[in-house]
Amino acid sequence: MANKNNQPLAIGQQVRLTELAGCEECDAIYRRVELVSGERAYCTCCGAELYRRGHSFSSLLALVITALIVFVIANSFPIVIVELQGNTSQTTLIGAAWTMFHIDRAFVGVLILITTFIVPLVELLLLSYVLSCISLFERRPKYLTPALRMLFLFRTWGMVEVFLIGVLVTLVKLVGMVTVIPGVALWAFTLLSVLLVYIAAVKIKDLWDEVDRSLG
Repeated sequence: MANKNNQPLAIGQQVRLTELAGCEECDAIYRRVELVSGERAYCTCCGAELYRRGHSFSSLLALVITALIVFVIANSFPIVIVELQGNTSQTTLIGAAWTMFHIDRAFVGVLILITTFIVPLVELLLLSYVLSCISLFERRPKYLTPALRMLFLFRTWGMVEVFLIGVLVTLVKLVGMVTVIPGVALWAFTLLSVLLVYIAAVKIKDLWDEVDRSLG
């Protein structure tokens, strides 16, 4: 992957605001340079990444749609099946959250629903809206600004990978006491975590830059 180092903007140099890029680490200001797909621009003062030229919107849209399909599977099938003396028990993510309400752990149940169901779903739907408008209809989304702002806010609350780690730790502790059979949803959550990490690697500001570049 090729990288480029930008030179700081000279004092008194006249440029348009859309041509500028600021370093989030040291606040140095640079004039943007044209990048090819996969290239990144770095600050010459501190070495932090300034911006990047991402892959096509079509590729990212395909990844988001795949994540949505996996999300539906992960929430439609049991996470694990537990067998003890001939009796079996199984639950889904929604079932686990609902159980928290029944045992007077409503706060935990709300956290599970927000961080592992509502936030990831809203993030994927917002990305689908933005990317489909640009890739399929070749027009600027009508609600682009609020959609990207919500994406920026929601990304800090998505914790599917934390939920997955918690489930795995619990399973390890139960192995010696009961028979644990991994469900379809457990594998789906594993794949979903990988997809969400890859999607989250695309910064909101880079997404905005790609919108301006694609639609002029």
